[in-house]
Amino acid sequence: MTEINDKLKQLMAQRGLMLGSQWRQERDKVEQQQQAARARGDFEIDKCVPGELVENEAGAFYLVRTDFPLDTCQGGVPLGDIFSVAGEHIAFSACDEELAGFDPATAVFVDVETTGLAGGAGTTAFLVGAGYFTGDPPVFRLDQCFMRDFDDEEAMLLYLQDIFAGVETIVTFNGKTFDIPLLRSRFVSNRLPFRLDAALHYDLIHAVRRIFKLRLKDCSLANVEREVLNIRRHGDIPGAEIPQVWFDYLRSRDAQVLPRVFNHHRNDVVSLVALAALIAQRLSVPCGDGFEHAEDRLSVVRLHHRQKKFEAVIEHARKLLECETDNCLRRECLCILCSAYKRMQDWQQMEEILNLMTREFPSDLTARLELAKYHEHRSRNLAEALRICHEALQICPAYDQGFIADFQRRKTRLERKLQKNRCEED
Repeated sequence: MTEINDKLKQLMAQRGLMLGSQWRQERDKVEQQQQAARARGDFEIDKCVPGELVENEAGAFYLVRTDFPLDTCQGGVPLGDIFSVAGEHIAFSACDEELAGFDPATAVFVDVETTGLAGGAGTTAFLVGAGYFTGDPPVFRLDQCFMRDFDDEEAMLLYLQDIFAGVETIVTFNGKTFDIPLLRSRFVSNRLPFRLDAALHYDLIHAVRRIFKLRLKDCSLANVEREVLNIRRHGDIPGAEIPQVWFDYLRSRDAQVLPRVFNHHRNDVVSLVALAALIAQRLSVPCGDGFEHAEDRLSVVRLHHRQKKFEAVIEHARKLLECETDNCLRRECLCILCSAYKRMQDWQQMEEILNLMTREFPSDLTARLELAKYHEHRSRNLAEALRICHEALQICPAYDQGFIADFQRRKTRLERKLQKNRCEED
């Protein structure tokens, strides 16, 4: 039996296994170490996350302040590049002409970590990041305001109130839907004026969707960082886990996990600066050449059309068509280009594009319908319009009753007009 026990102990040692008594000893040792660390205050937030306690008439909260020199790069984009962008490109990406006067010196970059995503009166922002440019020489200063408990909220909001004073533009990612309404509700609940209501709002999620959604599909900040800014976060805590981390901290007062939360939040805010600068820089390059991917360039063509900048549509679309071979992208680009010529009443160019579409996409009934309309109402070539209708009805699929009915009505009307013309000639 002794020999068997010795062999068992040897085997367990080789595998790194412990006996029950050894495990209890190790557990007691760890608990003693934790108790000693707690007695020394090693788990307190000031030991885990360097910062300071800020006190005011409403109480106190914890502040972590970080200053970034302008040559600090986020995803290869120096933060100082935001000062070289033109406000017109910010306004263009936002579809908001009021942002043409965008000045980073009077902007605040805001992101919050909350107790949940549901919103409403029960949701609280326990970590609010406010980034702004300050100093001479200027730096990008990020104030991360943290609630150690619920009673820190009023003091934190009172501090933020001073930062928000004089701000002309808010920059967020999905802030119009979530961050800013939540902050407003917290200010109102604490009977404090919300000074950001007077500021313009540049919500980057809408700019990102307009330009990158065709290619990325997933326009979350994490995916945009990977695919656009080329940022790979290592050891990052998933955003969905952060609310539970704060609740655990409230119960245990163990701040050891909080550095990951602060680091995640810090990267979110700094990425707002880099992303705003990158989008404006790429839009400033003529003819969409600032974008490497054809999907992004097509999205810029769409954006010009949406804002009725038809000359820019023509310039960007023709440049894209010179090198793009993908049928889906070419077809949509030609459709937008045709629409631009139609809006500008350049009928000759519109006809040229429609003819090109029917050659490249013989089954495209929309192009044939537009071409039939053009010949009936603009060129007055009724015979050509009738020929197009006959041709379309031959290739029109049986299930597409809408197109069949439309072409049939047009065909009947054209035949009646041609018959009337012949009678008048006789």
